[in-house]
Amino acid sequence: MNDYHHGDLRKALLEAAHAVLNEKGIHGLSLRACAAKAGVSHAAPAHHFKSLSGLLTELAVIAFGDFTLALRRAYDEGDADSSLQQRLQTAGDAYLQFALAEPELFKLMFSSPLPDQKNERLCAVSGEAYAELTRVVKPLCDLRGITDAASVEQAEILVWSTIHGYAHLSLKQMDVHGVCEDMAGGMPSMGILGSLF
Repeated sequence: MNDYHHGDLRKALLEAAHAVLNEKGIHGLSLRACAAKAGVSHAAPAHHFKSLSGLLTELAVIAFGDFTLALRRAYDEGDADSSLQQRLQTAGDAYLQFALAEPELFKLMFSSPLPDQKNERLCAVSGEAYAELTRVVKPLCDLRGITDAASVEQAEILVWSTIHGYAHLSLKQMDVHGVCEDMAGGMPSMGILGSLF
């Protein structure tokens, strides 16, 4: 192998990392495996990434950006006349569909210790994804007369925990049984939560 003669090494390594992640899972990742997938020498990644953590941190940053766009698109392209509850349902469905479409990437983003969780760019972009998911919570709280900041924050955490928990459990189920009809149909109705409480 040569050190790289076909364009953008950084981009090629990120694409290779994504491919290796999909093929072998998080435990199959290494700088050497990514270099081999990109068709470069095992020393080549050091020109852009000092460690596997650095490479995967950047991959997670990109993934969170794509994730945020998916949530935003689902919200913005939804029916403008739909209820706030339906908009929340739409956000949950988009969250789940991203997880099902990119299961290994989703695990890297949320469950792996490999990305640097203190990285400023990663913190910023993951915060943007969270804000996109919960953007409908404040209007829903206003509708219910819940106005104090602490209660709104608790509602946001409950919404995120419910949607993320369902996505995480769906991936566990998919690992064993594949994608079942219930998952493909989207999130269960979030409205049931309101009737419980």
